[in-house]
Amino acid sequence: MLQRTTYAILVMAVTVLVIGCSQAKSVKPPERNPKEELIKILQPIAEGKLQQAGSAMGEVMNLIEQLKKTDPALGNELEGDGKKIMSTQDINTVKATAQAMLQKLGAGSSGGAAPSQPSP
Repeated sequence: MLQRTTYAILVMAVTVLVIGCSQAKSVKPPERNPKEELIKILQPIAEGKLQQAGSAMGEVMNLIEQLKKTDPALGNELEGDGKKIMSTQDINTVKATAQAMLQKLGAGSSGGAAPSQPSP
């Protein structure tokens, strides 16, 4: 009787493993657009909303590395600007450099102007 119960449990366990594992699908993380991510991070820096840009700059530099794979020229320009931000303590230099980076990314200046409304 004990052998029969052990055998039944073993058969069920193997069945569950085979069924459960055979239908596994790989989950791919959503692709991030480095330009869009850079804009999201740089806007508060350019607006002076971050007291210290250092914590955000690690992510900025990682995104620049990703961008260099598809647009090496822009990536190299932004890398220089990113290093400039990381090497200064002057908030005005940080803001101005972040604004320049946003312009290079096509985000324009972040002067706080209201977005234009589509015409009817």
